[in-house]
Amino acid sequence: MAPPTCLEVRTYLANVAAHTPARTDPGTFQTLSERGAVSGTMDAPSLTPIGQHVLAELEVRSYRADALSLDFVADQLTRVLGDLDRVAKTAEYFLAELGPVVPQEALPLLRPVAIELANRRETPEDLAEEFRNVWGGAEVMGGHPRDRLLAAALLHAAEAPMDKIYSPMMATITAVREVAGPGAPAVTVAALLELGAGLEGKPRLDAYLALRSTTRTEEGAAILAATGRPVEEVRASRARLLERLVQGRRPTADDQVAAGYLAVCGAELDRHLPRVETLIKALGDRFPNPVVAAAVLSMADWLSPAELVNWLDKAFQIAQTRKLAPTRRELSALGLALVLGLPPSEFATTDRTRPFLTHLADLVAVNAWVYGELVPAGPTSGPVPAG
Repeated sequence: MAPPTCLEVRTYLANVAAHTPARTDPGTFQTLSERGAVSGTMDAPSLTPIGQHVLAELEVRSYRADALSLDFVADQLTRVLGDLDRVAKTAEYFLAELGPVVPQEALPLLRPVAIELANRRETPEDLAEEFRNVWGGAEVMGGHPRDRLLAAALLHAAEAPMDKIYSPMMATITAVREVAGPGAPAVTVAALLELGAGLEGKPRLDAYLALRSTTRTEEGAAILAATGRPVEEVRASRARLLERLVQGRRPTADDQVAAGYLAVCGAELDRHLPRVETLIKALGDRFPNPVVAAAVLSMADWLSPAELVNWLDKAFQIAQTRKLAPTRRELSALGLALVLGLPPSEFATTDRTRPFLTHLADLVAVNAWVYGELVPAGPTSGPVPAG
């Protein structure tokens, strides 16, 4: 006997829940009864709390799971949940290992960085040692520790060789501070500009300077410049996305950040903006303002908005169980970081790897904007190198 499909199970459980059960294959009823999803008899079945949970899980995944067997989807859910928990456990390791080397002012921002490291699913000991080496180079670049921490995360994600990138970064940092002031996140800006240019390229400092007048944040201007696209083209793309995002209302600061992120990632008006709108409503009060988080999730377009929020809630619970952060909104932000690390290959039949620049934009969005805004920044500390 062939195992029941998710469509068969979902339809049957929905009918049982509505007290209008249709006849089903005896094997399907037996399977669901043995798993505790229904009780009673075939002629008078009742939905159990387990059955309610199974129905909810199948409904949110119906767009991709209906044709699959119940066993296949159940195994997939178990596998991915186990993987998420292992990532969260690895993040615990990084927090313990790297906490002593990060200054107190930046320590809260180590949490999303730890998840970024754990998302690589590589040997934790080697990753921790690699990150210490990158941090050692970023630590002497001056400015606020949280700026240096994000820059180190970007450099580590790009596997940038510190011996080759240090000198050009220092020149760019100096140029940024001359324009934006000593309190600017110049190390992060320089990292984005240098990584966008590549080791042999010239950072688009002029483009960054031109874009500063129309972006909310220095990091936003830098990553827009790092796309390599002409300034006017980038501005026009961001303006179109912002106009569609706000739909006639006055843009907020978060709208501006979200539009910049979407422009960097190459979002399409008719494909991704409806997803953003749906996600904003679905995220509710999980974030102080859900616009940026919705924009970030929208680009994971191999999953529906509803399933993304479902995974976000599962990731939140895992982060909470692991005690990765002290507040509900911080846990939501860490849940977002965990969801961004889900391998697309688990859900998509074609290669849907997140592009390199989108990955860098994710790091900036989560660390500087979503999580960073939950943790007030103290005054700039550390020496500002001259020259």
